[in-house]
Amino acid sequence: MIDNNIKWSKRISCLSHRKFKKYTQKLSKDIAQYCAEHDLKIDYIVPILRSGAVPSVYIANQLNIVKFAPIQPKWITVNGRRETKILLNSLNLLDKQKEYTLLVVEGTFSSGETIEVSLKEITKTLPNAKILLACVVARNPQNLPNNIEQSFFAKGLSGKNTGKLFIYPWEVKQEKKDHRDRKIENIFF
Repeated sequence: MIDNNIKWSKRISCLSHRKFKKYTQKLSKDIAQYCAEHDLKIDYIVPILRSGAVPSVYIANQLNIVKFAPIQPKWITVNGRRETKILLNSLNLLDKQKEYTLLVVEGTFSSGETIEVSLKEITKTLPNAKILLACVVARNPQNLPNNIEQSFFAKGLSGKNTGKLFIYPWEVKQEKKDHRDRKIENIFF
């Protein structure tokens, strides 16, 4: 989904690898401090695929977490209606009764729809889980979910910067607006 508040322009801000690394280090430090203060141990990192994949690996390395359980929601249009399909939910493999602590990782929090759908699926799959959420960049961070254990973000965009468009170091500027991820032949369900 394209967030209608984002300005598609020729002046796209590129997030350098150095800044991205700085942001993931900030997230990792904040998460580690919160876990220490609340006596929590993260059992699994849950990257929201696609944009949470790379940040989750950086955070996992910085926090020394080795277990991953990715989830992949996909927005599709069926008969003119926009809906979500969960293409992958590896949490289905875990013990439903256990009280896991999960760190859900997303690259960018924008409209909140992807995170909302993912959290709903996670809660349905593991109703006893404690959920921490980490986003590298959050548009209007005050709108991050508050019905979970804790939300973290490294860079907040608000006010006139809310519509600022940027790309991560591994993205291609030319594909940002018309990304192949939005093409029907690349959606498997």
